[in-house]
Amino acid sequence: MRHGSTEANVEGRFQGQLDYPLSEAGRREAKLLARRVSSAGLELLFSSDLQRAWETAQYIAAATGLKPIITPLLRECSWGVAEGLTVAELKSYCRPVPASGRFRIRAGQWGGESERKLLARARLFLKRTLEGYSGYDRVAVVSHARFINALLAAALGLKAWQHWPFAPAPASLSIISHKASPGRFRLELFNDRCHLLGGSDLGSSQS
Repeated sequence: MRHGSTEANVEGRFQGQLDYPLSEAGRREAKLLARRVSSAGLELLFSSDLQRAWETAQYIAAATGLKPIITPLLRECSWGVAEGLTVAELKSYCRPVPASGRFRIRAGQWGGESERKLLARARLFLKRTLEGYSGYDRVAVVSHARFINALLAAALGLKAWQHWPFAPAPASLSIISHKASPGRFRLELFNDRCHLLGGSDLGSSQS
């Protein structure tokens, strides 16, 4: 699950590891997300230690009775000196903009976390969870857009140099399943936000 919205989301800023809180809209989203998963039979809840994710996890904890396990492994990708800036502001530092009009922003070029390092962190989280919590069937994770992108890429076997096509929206729900043999992940649901429109709970949505 991605955290609820922040003011920085609305402004289009690279939040990275800056510690933005949820906005009022984000808190409403987090409550609806918590209601969505309240009857899902979750057994374990992990959360990033950044405030926007931790706040979201607190609503989920209240709805499920679980105590969140906080870990910096789930932090958002570091964007280096780009953190807190918008795309327009970054472009102003990169004149001239390429004639093609394409302006690809990569965290590593701003002193942030490269795709290789971010993917390695996502793989480490998966490995530790599978090895250390193998007795749990339904594990919930509250994190951030770029990290969730990397987590899904890691689960599905994508490499650092490949395109990662996942862009989860605030307060969205995605589900991956894991088969111990032959040790494969499968993407079951991605970027679902029907709960923000008064949708049903997770149990009925899977029927």
